[in-house]
Order: sequence, then structure tokens, then C-alpha cells
Amino acid sequence: MNWNKRIRQTHRWLAIVFTTTVVLTIVALALGGPVWVSYLPLPPLALLLFSGLYLFVLPYAAGRNRQAADIRPRQTTDNRGRSTAQWVRQLHRWSAIVFLSTVLATFVALAQEEPIVWVSYLPLIPLAALLLTGLYMFALPYAAKRRGARRTLSAPADA
Repeated sequence: MNWNKRIRQTHRWLAIVFTTTVVLTIVALALGGPVWVSYLPLPPLALLLFSGLYLFVLPYAAGRNRQAADIRPRQTTDNRGRSTAQWVRQLHRWSAIVFLSTVLATFVALAQEEPIVWVSYLPLIPLAALLLTGLYMFALPYAAKRRGARRTLSAPADA
């Protein structure tokens, strides 16, 4: 297994771990648990950030060499030759940047003497986009395996 594939798999699992820790944190705090529980999602979030930054920079560092970036073309493409998966991947990257920016803006807004509380809801919009595009990209390899298995079963046997 090459390095890029390992980073992608790690990034996928970190997203699952982060989502799980956020849900557990919300439940624990709703039940009156200790405040330190709110820090549990931070380590997977930091690792998710670093692996995401690596995956974000990877295509630009690879340049035009598709094989170095481990980007395989999909079947559905638009009129400029970009596949649906590539558009979703690009949307995922940019929504991650917007999410990071809104989180930073939230920290600044809540650090004021009179905090602007409504700003704390701004990261939810790009977070929803991250969730939807991430789930789509998470399901892509499994859907491709199913399509490949269906093709091999429906192909006529040469006997």
C-alpha cells in the first residue's frame, strides 16, 4: 500500500473517531458530566487537520503527474473532463478551509468582552458540507467494488 492511500485511510478513520468523540462529548455534557470531556475531540481534530492539509497540498505538489497524486479518473465526467468525484473532493477541500476560517472567527468573536454568540453557529454550515462530501468520498471505494463485482458476475463466461 502506498503512502497516499495510507494517509487517505487514516484521514477517513480520524473523521469517524472525531465524529464519535463529538457525539459522546455532547451526550456526556448533556448528562452533566465533567467539563474536561469537552476537550476529547481536540486530538482527533488536530490529526484530522494535519492529514487534511497533507491531502490538500498533495495534488498541487504533484503537479500534472496524476500517478504521483494517486488520482484515478472516474466514469462520469463533465464537459471539461473533471469527474464527479474530483468536484466533490475539491468542494470538500474548500469547505474545510471555510470551516477552519469560521472556527477561528468564532474564537475571536467569543473572546471579546461582550461575545457575539450567534457567530458560534457559523461553522455548522461548512461542517455540514464537510460531512456530506466526506460521506460521499467514504462510500466511493465501496461503490466501485460493488460495481466491479457486478460487472464480473454479469460478464459472460468464456468456456
